[in-house]
Amino acid sequence: MRKRIVFITDCADAAYNELRGVILDNLQNDEIIVEPVVPVAPFSIINGNFVLRLMAEAYPEGTIFSIILNPSKERPARLIGKTKKKGIYFMGANTGVFTWLFKDFGIEELYELNDPGFFPFGGKYVHAPAVAQIATRKPLKDMGHPFDIEKVVKIDIPEGTIVHIDNFGLIKFTGELTGLNEGDKLEVNVNEKTLKAVYAKRMMSRETGEWVIYPGSSFGLPEFGKVRENGAKELNAKIGDIITFKKI
Repeated sequence: MRKRIVFITDCADAAYNELRGVILDNLQNDEIIVEPVVPVAPFSIINGNFVLRLMAEAYPEGTIFSIILNPSKERPARLIGKTKKKGIYFMGANTGVFTWLFKDFGIEELYELNDPGFFPFGGKYVHAPAVAQIATRKPLKDMGHPFDIEKVVKIDIPEGTIVHIDNFGLIKFTGELTGLNEGDKLEVNVNEKTLKAVYAKRMMSRETGEWVIYPGSSFGLPEFGKVRENGAKELNAKIGDIITFKKI
């Protein structure tokens, strides 16, 4: 079975091709595939959490995820390891970006990568070569030293938090849709704006320009958007904003 490497990063311009080039130069192995970049919102640990969890759901057992996303002022530990569920390998800074993944997939192995010191663009000079070593099945214990699980940074993502906005301006947020029926009228609050919306199972069946809350495609999260228009842009909605709603 081919091994797949997935970069989840806000370095989604030419920097990604540098990362990919380092991997290809280190491997020269047709049995290892470097997937297209999975972009995240710049500096957003919340979005990184969601995207990593989403990709872990989608990709096969044994996939290697390299998360290059670090807004921290201080240099955090670089973590490598493997999950209990699906045997997913991971590498990334200890910033809280693993919170959702570790909660749902568990941790089988966890190490701090041996620190080579600071490099400008550590993703290229540290992360990518280390990921190549993981892909060639180098034992993780030979690449670092055990890391205390209690020291893993966790972030809190309250109910109603916007975790992702797609290119159509559709908003994914945390929470549940219970007690709602097709066509129920809703009052929605976001960014101190109050909107009238409707609940529907298929938002595209509603009229263009109508605000809709509906069951989304990502492990049960609700979504909010404006039919065939960019609602997030209109609201100036950002990842980390809070959405609340009630039936009227």
